[in-house]
Amino acid sequence: MTALVVAVTAPAAEAELAADALWAAGAVAVEERAGPGAVTVLVAATADGAVEPLLAAVAGRWPAEAAPVDLDAALDAWRDHARPVDAGARLRVRPPWLPAGADDRVEVVIDPGRAFGSGAHASTRLALAALDGLVTGGEAVLDVGCGSGVLALAALALGAAEATGVDVDPAALAAAAANAGRNPGLGPLALGEAVPPDRRYDLVLANMLLPDLVALAPGIAAAVRPGGVAVLSGVLLGQRPGLVAAYPGLAPESERADDGWLALTLRAP
Repeated sequence: MTALVVAVTAPAAEAELAADALWAAGAVAVEERAGPGAVTVLVAATADGAVEPLLAAVAGRWPAEAAPVDLDAALDAWRDHARPVDAGARLRVRPPWLPAGADDRVEVVIDPGRAFGSGAHASTRLALAALDGLVTGGEAVLDVGCGSGVLALAALALGAAEATGVDVDPAALAAAAANAGRNPGLGPLALGEAVPPDRRYDLVLANMLLPDLVALAPGIAAAVRPGGVAVLSGVLLGQRPGLVAAYPGLAPESERADDGWLALTLRAP
């Protein structure tokens, strides 16, 4: 399957700024490649293949062009470079084709397939690290936009009693179900397309871009039980005010940052 991506050429010193602009414009993937001389080529794609928002985000500052790419090959290319990801003090996420570690970290085996969530992206690492510090045992967990199921399964591996993952992408639900099978012995993982109505959870997780976190804010906030916690990740540092404003009923409790990304922990009264 062929799709369009945007290739942006920027000085190496401005590569992070260019990447931030692409993420803010709705990119779901940004790859940095070394260009000739002291430049970086950033290759970015959106979920629906639309290139106009990405081109507009960098227009007038960095040269950019749309180019076709073999999407199937691109989506699978990461596998050759996959490595285990350690998060927090206890967790490790690894793909099934790599051997288990020799230490005592809690391991979650994840093959994201074509869904988001290998554990390598900064937003996922931040959510996993926050999760590591919050799960003490027996919690009911909701993962909104669960992708590969990595956050929900990590919560179960850390001792949560049950987890529910919801996603509108059938490929994500299929990947999450397959990954649950790769991690036998965990508590139950329920999967569906929508947040169960009239149900509240000890811990609600959402690793999505800011527009989705804002659009889904009422449902996410309503799913947190009194005294419970929401972990929101997938936003850039400069987007923090917009994220906090979308959740007026939840109080910011702590936050983590990595590589320009932010995960915010909020608590319900």
